[in-house]
Amino acid sequence: MSQINAVNMDSTNVRRVPLIVGLNSCSEEILVSRKIIIKCTIQKWLSWLFFPILAPTIIFILKYVQKNRIQDQKTIRMLFKRIAAENKTPTLICSNHLTKLDSIYIQHAFASVPFYWRHFRLFSWNIPAKENFWTNPLSRLVTYLGKCIPIVRTGPSEHHKNVMDTFRYLLSRGELCTIFPEGGRSRTGTVDVDNVRYGVGSILRGLPDYRVICVYMRGENQQGISDLPRKRDKIYFDFKVITPQSFEKGRRAEREISRRIIQTIQEMENTYFTLRKNDSSHSWE
Repeated sequence: MSQINAVNMDSTNVRRVPLIVGLNSCSEEILVSRKIIIKCTIQKWLSWLFFPILAPTIIFILKYVQKNRIQDQKTIRMLFKRIAAENKTPTLICSNHLTKLDSIYIQHAFASVPFYWRHFRLFSWNIPAKENFWTNPLSRLVTYLGKCIPIVRTGPSEHHKNVMDTFRYLLSRGELCTIFPEGGRSRTGTVDVDNVRYGVGSILRGLPDYRVICVYMRGENQQGISDLPRKRDKIYFDFKVITPQSFEKGRRAEREISRRIIQTIQEMENTYFTLRKNDSSHSWE
């Protein structure tokens, strides 16, 4: 029986979360400190309490200040409700990454504010870079209430493991989580398969019957990385549900799972550029 141990835990401060692993047909446990469980619980309920105030404010900015629109949003929301709300299978959202607010646009694309408030576990947890979103008291508050667990990219391995274990615990409890497999915004403006981070595979390996919602989104005039999509841009949005598996073990399994996810997102990107090329050809004619 393998175990994932949070750092600096003793036997009196540990809760065992049993998992029945479908992939490897063996049992596994996640060991998380009571401190993490309590912190996540308090954060979730405070986020839910202030959600009716914070969320409409942010959506107002996206729709009426930025004036961005999600392409085919009604269809996207209908499909998301069918997929995500049907059961509590551990579900990780993985997306390409071009702007600082990609995770907010993903939330906005998938469901409305009233829907999230009634089904708050479907309002996804995120892992923003602490150096980008922990710069002043207001951004710290918004990040905290947005169900975010900040990570220091240059932090020690113990810190990264603690964040990954927390995410894995949340997934095991039926909470949705979002992560960017590239680890940061793509400097090339396209999906960088060679830059995939294996933390995604580390989170998923051993979870029972997990699934991944692969997302590809892009503003119609988005050329490269930016803080925000251009004003008035329509946002192309596509997603696909997969269950990447590996018969390897350890790090090899994590790498294979991570690469399958990023390759799926790259295929979705190729579809986007093909559609865009065809649209341009038709408009030229």
